[in-house]
Amino acid sequence: MSPWIIIVILGACAIAYALIMPKKNKVQEPEHHLVQEMESTLEHYMAEIENDNDALIQRVAEMKGEATAADQRMQSQLQELQRRLDQLEESKTTETDISSNTIPVHSTSGLQAQALVDSVRADLAQQASEIEQQSTEQESKPVPESIKDRYAELFNLYAEGKSVDAIAKQTGIQRGEVQLILQLAEREES
Repeated sequence: MSPWIIIVILGACAIAYALIMPKKNKVQEPEHHLVQEMESTLEHYMAEIENDNDALIQRVAEMKGEATAADQRMQSQLQELQRRLDQLEESKTTETDISSNTIPVHSTSGLQAQALVDSVRADLAQQASEIEQQSTEQESKPVPESIKDRYAELFNLYAEGKSVDAIAKQTGIQRGEVQLILQLAEREES
């Protein structure tokens, strides 16, 4: 073969290779676009989960505040009823002292005082039973376990200074999920 034929064949191969090369790049572009699309979808999903968790934490805090306020109201009502009962008992003993020493008191006023004392005692007993019922209801409600209890192994590895990637490999949890759990734990503590 003559040298010019070799040069022509090499030139034709170079031109063919140049024509094939852009086609490979075009094939790789959709894969890159697909990866970017999946990353953006996952980021959006994590943002939604974070918003939902924030709303849940806020609702739990509101419920805790409401329960505390209700308990304080019941305690103040109980104290008020106890104070009224003490006053009525004092007035009853004063009336009996006066009636026994000086002037006979009409039996109707003594009966009215006794009825009033009995009604206050009944109110006091009812309030006490309501407070007991509410406290047992609050105790029977399951306390949501903390995120650190649910993912104890993850937090043990994190406390040992392991990286997020190492924790993900060891626990079998996705890297993004590990980051999300750690962020939620920080928010739960604050």
